[in-house]
Amino acid sequence: MASLFPSGPALPDFKSLVVKGTYHPSAPIHLALSHAANLPDAGVLMITPSRETMVTALREHNDDWMAAHSGQGNVLELSSCTKVFYPPSPAHFAYLVSMLTTDDQSQDPTIILDQAPSLVILIELSAYFLSDVQANPNGHPWTLASYMTLVARTLASFATLSSLSEPSTTSSAIALVLFDSQLDQLKLPVLKHLTAGGNRKPSKPENATFFVQKYFEMTAIFEEDDEFFLNSSQEDEREMDGQRRNRMQIFHCGQNLPFETQRWVEQPGGSSGGTIFLWD
Repeated sequence: MASLFPSGPALPDFKSLVVKGTYHPSAPIHLALSHAANLPDAGVLMITPSRETMVTALREHNDDWMAAHSGQGNVLELSSCTKVFYPPSPAHFAYLVSMLTTDDQSQDPTIILDQAPSLVILIELSAYFLSDVQANPNGHPWTLASYMTLVARTLASFATLSSLSEPSTTSSAIALVLFDSQLDQLKLPVLKHLTAGGNRKPSKPENATFFVQKYFEMTAIFEEDDEFFLNSSQEDEREMDGQRRNRMQIFHCGQNLPFETQRWVEQPGGSSGGTIFLWD
């Protein structure tokens, strides 16, 4: 079963999932590896705006399991099932997903994959927009459609790839996961109105989360689990040990109550000195 951890509870079965909040940077890697481990013919495709940002986040998090196992043969074999692309702008992203194909006979400009992936992972799409929005809240060029188009283009492109796959192959069912820790902070106007002077004035910014989640079957929310620490002495002990107690709540689309909650502690001090996950 697919998981966001090196060990611990598996995710429920899903066709599409959005992961937001304070998820650990290695979560997409563990998802890709566990998915490949459970499907012999699996192919995983990751798309994220910046290789440098992704590598820096992984290095700073210092997942102990990855530090200890990433060079092992079986992990390298599973990793080989994953292809990663780093389109630097929304335009590059849209072009990339529209060019993907498994048809090596195509005469059009394309990016040819060995096989259709069984899992597509999008990572931190808010990074395309958030810096512009924060720097110039009323003058940036983005609307909600800017973000939603990336998701919609991805769904359409891989639906086409899925329909072209052999019915008997595992790749005929393509799952989509969006990881976006900044999604709740991203507010974009629905549209921009044309003013009398010919300029376009944005409408009231709306939280992108509400609209994005409608594309996905499930939502997983990572957050710090402060309910565990009942008094200040426990909080002080946690800070001294460098611990962070977390939880992940999983919701079905349109539901306000989670149908599953997972809790764990992250703390430094593994075999390689990196972060380890301790389960209840």
